[in-house]
This record gives sequence, structure tokens and C-alpha cells, in this order.
Amino acid sequence: MINRDHDYTLRVAGTAIDRIKALSLPADPQGFELWYCYATGHDPELNGAINRALETTGRLSIREAEEIYHQYLASSRPETKINDAGSRLSIEVDKIVELLDELILSTSQGRDDCAEASVKLGQSSDSNAVRAIADALIKSLRAIEMRNSALEQRLSAAKMEVETVRGELAAVSIEASRDPLTALANRREFERAIEEMVEGAHRQQAPLSLLMIDIDHFKAFNDRFGHVMGDSVLRLVGAVLKQSIKGQDLAARYGGEEFTVILPNTTIANADIVAQQLCRQIASRELKRRSDGESLGSITVSIGVAAYRRGERSRTLIERADAALYAAKSAGRNCTRCEKPLNGNTSVGASFDTTFSSVSSPS
Repeated sequence: MINRDHDYTLRVAGTAIDRIKALSLPADPQGFELWYCYATGHDPELNGAINRALETTGRLSIREAEEIYHQYLASSRPETKINDAGSRLSIEVDKIVELLDELILSTSQGRDDCAEASVKLGQSSDSNAVRAIADALIKSLRAIEMRNSALEQRLSAAKMEVETVRGELAAVSIEASRDPLTALANRREFERAIEEMVEGAHRQQAPLSLLMIDIDHFKAFNDRFGHVMGDSVLRLVGAVLKQSIKGQDLAARYGGEEFTVILPNTTIANADIVAQQLCRQIASRELKRRSDGESLGSITVSIGVAAYRRGERSRTLIERADAALYAAKSAGRNCTRCEKPLNGNTSVGASFDTTFSSVSSPS
């Protein structure tokens, strides 16, 4: 989990800067990222690599720091994995092209040998000469057959490697669109999806609704029980959202303790029902500390609901859903707030006023 609490991040940043100063290392973005991650202690393998290097001489050279950065941070990024897989794919494609050239050359040689043998046979009437020509042709064709067999094996191996790389690229593509903690779509995937779904709703004149969800008092929970339990809360909310969506619905972690759900082909009235159900389901879950079974109470969320207005941009829809979320939090949290349609009209392209319909606390 990325903790964005002001005091916590300042403490971590201060520790990172102190390390950089003490070791006289560059304070560029790469160097700061390395020591910031070290200061959080979230990656034991990275910290172990740095600690082992420091134990030897008490120092860490720029080269050593760069090697650790690329091994534990840069190499884990989807972009790096995509670039690596792309390079391997390019190499394998080059191999296949080279093998195909060899196969074409071998086939051409076989055709030339057959043509030459045909000419010689037509010019010779001596049985011994004919036998010698036939033996030479058979020997040449067998050699070509052996070469082609070897080429087929190499082509098969190259094809298998291409399939492996394609699978890796597909896996990395999924990884790049997922939040690692909750396994929901990440912010990047949400922004891509909301653009696509807004365009679809406009083109098909279909309804589209959006939920903005925020965990109530999450910072206070983190301060009291620690960030490990905070991660558990985020996973719990993510699991409820994942279990509750269906079809083309998309649940995403928007950032920090905020989530969002896109509901295509869903009117605002039905989206309001979904929001209330989510609110109740999350509030009904009791959290327990795994080590001693102690109850930590329940977690509640506030939810804002907005519907797509024909012709608007996705950013405007997000802003109105966020305004509804703010209204829910201002109303005391553990509730939902939904845009109130004018004259009860919930059809596509309907106008909405700036007030919100109230939904009582589900707890």
C-alpha cells in the first residue's frame, strides 16, 4: 500500500535524504526513490541487498546503488518487462526470418540439383553414368532433407519461444492494468475504461453510472492499528467490490483509500441500489487481528453516485460523482449520496440538479 499521509511521508523522505547525505550519493529521482523505498522497509530483499553491501565497507558506491535500483525497482516495472519481452520477441522474429531464408535457399538448391540431373539423364545413355547421376541426386536430396529437418526443429523452437514471449506480454499487460494490493483495476486502467465507456454510452445512447467510494476514517485506522492492517482493509473492500460487480462493470482502486465502480447500461436509480448494497455489505464485515483474534470493529464507506449526461466528457462525470461522495462524507459518512434527477426523469440525457438524494446509513 502506498501511504500518502503527510507526516509519515515527510519522516520517510527525511530518513532517505539523511542516508543520501551520509553516503554522499546523488539525490536525483532515481537515488531518492531507492532510499525512500529503503526507509519504508516495504521490500525486505532490497533492504537486505543494501545492508549486505554496507556491511562490507560501510559505503555504497554509485555503481552499486544503480545495480540495486535496477535489480529491485526498475526491473519490476511493467514497462521494463514489456521492453525486455519486446526485445526477445524481436530477436526470435529475426531468427525465424533467417531460418526461412535458409529453407528457401535449401529448396532452391534441391530444385537446381533436380534440374541439372534431368539434363544429364537426357544426355546420357550409359547405364553406369545414369546410375552415378541418380546416386548423386539421391545423396543431394538426402542432405537437403537432413538440413530441412534441422531447420524445421529450429523453427519449431523459435515458434515456441515466440508463444512464450506472447504469453509473458499478455501477463505483463494485465499486471500493468492491475492494482497489486487489491487485484482491482488501477487508476490507469480506470481512466482508459471510463473514456471508452463514455464514448460507448454516447454512441449507443445508453445509460452509464459511476460510483466514487471512500473508506471512512482510514487514516485514523492506520494510525491506530498500523499499515499492515490498513492493507487488510483495502483488500477487504477490494474483495467486496470484486464479488459485487458483473458483466462489463469495472471496479478500480482510484488512489489511496478511494475506489470507483463504472456501471455501463445502468440507470442512476439502479446504480443507487448498487451503492446502498455495497455500503451495507462492507459495513457488515467484521475485522479481526489474525495473530490474536481481537475484533477491530467494522469498516464503513461513503459513496457518491452520478450518471452520464449525453455529450459530456468523462472528467466531468468523475467530478460530479466526487461531489456526490463529498456530500456523503459531509452528511456523516457510512451512507450514499446520489444525484437527484429533475422531475423524476432517469432517462438517457436527463438533466440533474445540484442537490443530492439522501440514503440513510445502512448500519
